[in-house]
Amino acid sequence: MRRPTPELGRLPVIPAARSPAAFAVNMTATALRGAAESGPAAFVKPPRRTGRDFMPCNFRPSASGVSHLAPSIDSNRTTRTCVSYSSHGTGTAVRLKDRNKELDILDSACAEALSGRTRTVLLEGAAGCGKTAILAIAAERAAAQAVVLRAEGTEAESGRPLGVLRQLLDNTPAGYGRPELPDPEDGPPRAESMRKFCTWLRDFAAATPAVCFIDDLHHADELSLQYLRYFIRHVRTERILLVATATPHHGSANSSLQSELLHSPSFQRVRLRRLSRLGVAQVLDAEPELPRHYHHLVEDLHNVSGGNPLLVRALLEDWRAVWPEVSEPRPLQPVTGGLFAHAVDTCLRRSGRAAREVAAAFSILGSLGTPERAAELHGTTVSAAARGMAALTDAGILDGCGFRHPAARTAVLNELTSAQQAGLHRRVARLLHDTGQHTKAVTGHLLASAQADIPWSETPWAADLLRNRAEQLLARDEPRQAAAALELALEACADARIRIDITTRLATVLWRFDPRGAEGLLTAPLDNRRADALTGPQLGAVAHVLAYQGRVAEAARINDHIASTANATDDTGLHLPELSGSRVLTSYWDVPDATDRSAATAAERVLEQAVLTDTTVHALNQAIRALSHSPQPERAAHWSQRLADEAERRGAPGWQALFATLHAEVLLRLGDLRGAELRASAALDVLPEPTAGSFASAPMAVLIRTHTMTGEHAAAADRLNRPAEDQLFDSIHGPGYLRARGLYYLATDQLHLALSDFTEAGRLLKRWDLDRPVVLPWRTDAAEALLRAGESQQAERLIHHQLASPDARHPWVRGISLRMRARTAPQEERPALLGQAIEELRRSGDRIELAGALADLGRTLQSLGENSRGNTVTRRAWNLAHACGAKPLCEETIPGRAPRDLTRERTLIPADTAIDSKLSSSEQRVAALAAHGYTNREISLRLYITVSTVEQHLTKVYRKLKITRRQDLPMDLPLASVEAP
Repeated sequence: MRRPTPELGRLPVIPAARSPAAFAVNMTATALRGAAESGPAAFVKPPRRTGRDFMPCNFRPSASGVSHLAPSIDSNRTTRTCVSYSSHGTGTAVRLKDRNKELDILDSACAEALSGRTRTVLLEGAAGCGKTAILAIAAERAAAQAVVLRAEGTEAESGRPLGVLRQLLDNTPAGYGRPELPDPEDGPPRAESMRKFCTWLRDFAAATPAVCFIDDLHHADELSLQYLRYFIRHVRTERILLVATATPHHGSANSSLQSELLHSPSFQRVRLRRLSRLGVAQVLDAEPELPRHYHHLVEDLHNVSGGNPLLVRALLEDWRAVWPEVSEPRPLQPVTGGLFAHAVDTCLRRSGRAAREVAAAFSILGSLGTPERAAELHGTTVSAAARGMAALTDAGILDGCGFRHPAARTAVLNELTSAQQAGLHRRVARLLHDTGQHTKAVTGHLLASAQADIPWSETPWAADLLRNRAEQLLARDEPRQAAAALELALEACADARIRIDITTRLATVLWRFDPRGAEGLLTAPLDNRRADALTGPQLGAVAHVLAYQGRVAEAARINDHIASTANATDDTGLHLPELSGSRVLTSYWDVPDATDRSAATAAERVLEQAVLTDTTVHALNQAIRALSHSPQPERAAHWSQRLADEAERRGAPGWQALFATLHAEVLLRLGDLRGAELRASAALDVLPEPTAGSFASAPMAVLIRTHTMTGEHAAAADRLNRPAEDQLFDSIHGPGYLRARGLYYLATDQLHLALSDFTEAGRLLKRWDLDRPVVLPWRTDAAEALLRAGESQQAERLIHHQLASPDARHPWVRGISLRMRARTAPQEERPALLGQAIEELRRSGDRIELAGALADLGRTLQSLGENSRGNTVTRRAWNLAHACGAKPLCEETIPGRAPRDLTRERTLIPADTAIDSKLSSSEQRVAALAAHGYTNREISLRLYITVSTVEQHLTKVYRKLKITRRQDLPMDLPLASVEAP
């Protein structure tokens, strides 16, 4: 056979974003362009054939007879070289080897057919191994001395009767005529029709040799296969060559044709194998721009692709796309969604349904994949699954029962929808559960099957497994995964009572990272409770969780229900002593009595010993609340900060928000307005829904109060303009929010609205048996509103009631109560009352209330004619309010005075005077207290030194700072740094 002179075709790089279909079509079109540019040529057979270069792409021969691939000869070698190609611009060249034997067989078969002996060749190989490309080369060569008839089987047209046969006839040149084919609707073809077709084919071959090429024979329709079987049996001495390609293990209907071929003496089967490591190395040799040190890629290329030529090429293209510069060695890594993924999908589609089902099954089963499990998973036979597995192994995608590379598994999974994956996971879970093994794997597949459209009734055991898995995940501190397991268990469970237990547990777990979700979860159990669907212990568990969440009104209703049911049925089993009455509320949200000196010690012991878990978080919450109302509230600040940091490290934003809010509340109580604002903002920032749910109102209330106290009324109004949810006022956080709103109304002279909020907060606390002034002093708040409205008698009654409460022994409660009491007392009694209030508030650590009491005392002294002492106290109040950032209180204390105004009244200290370097630490402490209005006696008590020592220190301070009086002390001496020596 005369061979045309080969030329080089060029193929551009295919972008990784193309779809699998576009990938194959692009390769085909580019091959056609390369062949058209090459033009006609003649084959030249060198004297010695030692190797061939082969292009491993699934190029389809066109129906027009145009050459697809242009062969070429390397003048520097003695080997015959088939197609090579390179990408425009990047210089990528891919020329694959190991195809000498196959081409020799086709050459020999063609020669025998031209001599008058009909020959049939079946070219078999896994998807991606280059069957179509070899067919294209053979067609190119045969076109010089024979008429080439082409046909292509496709899965989409496999059901079209006589489709392949009509394609062959459509390529018949004009003047040869065409046999008339029967109507497929008339039923199976008769022997007469097939005999006429063979007669026509003999006459055609007598005039000119005929070469028939059928690509993807496994997709041929049944009627065409019948004609081909008849041809093989009856045509043996004509100048006809039939070459077909097929994918082994495809499982299509052409098995009968292959059986017929085996009985034919003119038949020869050719198997295309994957490339060896040497073949892959030769591919890299064909890369002219690739440095020699890049041959480290050979092993990786072969390991990932298995030697499949299509996968090798795709990997190289992906590698080039990621590393366009090749000056240094780079690792081989398949690109997600790149050409390698498209090539894998192409191989799967061309390997048949059984192969696709096995690939999907193994992608889900992982290391537990077997043909038996794959067959059961898809409802097919084991032999079909084994056939699909063999096809994927031949294609280099599988290695045993697993994928050769994770990127191949990812490519398979990406072709499945989320619902398909979920359905497979559910079926795998059921399959593995039936074996009684792999419990951990079963739960993992159940968790991945959330979107499956399969009734849970098929897996009634799933809920128990998922609940156990959730506890294991919690033990490993993985709350989000545990919550997912419980949510799925809730969906899988059909028993209403068990669903309540799951819901209660889920609400506890969910609180770690989604308080809003946890709050909304228990609405259904309450509805069920009304329908008497819950047992006493279940109701008690729900009440516990509701109380933890602060939903005290709902918890109280459940307690009432438990009590009424127990009384009505005389069932002692319903009595829960730890939940009787309203103790379920006070045990969670109450604080120790002011006279209980051991409470703070016990609380700190809990904080030191307990580990933060779902079962201890509420005990830790109680401990911090106890400390915040103790004589040492700063200890609560330390522990709340520490626990908030731990919650952040452990990825528990719900806990983080809880402890950050506690920290903000403590800082607000201590007068650190800026710190309180930052911590409350941090609490809101970590919540998934920062403005939703009753819990979010706790940090919101802190922010409203800080904005109000710093004079940022617009910011406070902005937060108040956001509508509060109805359930807020059934929550423990409702009264705090009402107080914050009332204080804003009070600061903006909306006295009636303020009074309404204060009294409503008191009503709620009374109803829940939580009316503790140490928690929320609504009476003094209401008294202030009444006093400003001129209702002094009502205000006095509220103040006396608060002073008569047990909490009045607490320094903070007594201090704010005495301050309000002084406003209703005669002028001459006020200094004594305010002096007591100041002493109590100083002990409590509340600097804002202390500054307010000092301001009241300064004004009282001035009104009594003690101007010097009054001015000193007033300046001390102003300094303290200014240090806290309470601008409205500063303005109320000394109207119209800014910090710079007070500084201007003093003897100016030179700017280059370094106070810290001039004064000793003891002198700094004394000077700071004196600058903030403390008397020498108070300074001596505060620092545990004598009055004489105070006077000596002040004398030295005056001399070093070159001032002559107390009023000239600099205002920037920090009071917070004052410690006893």
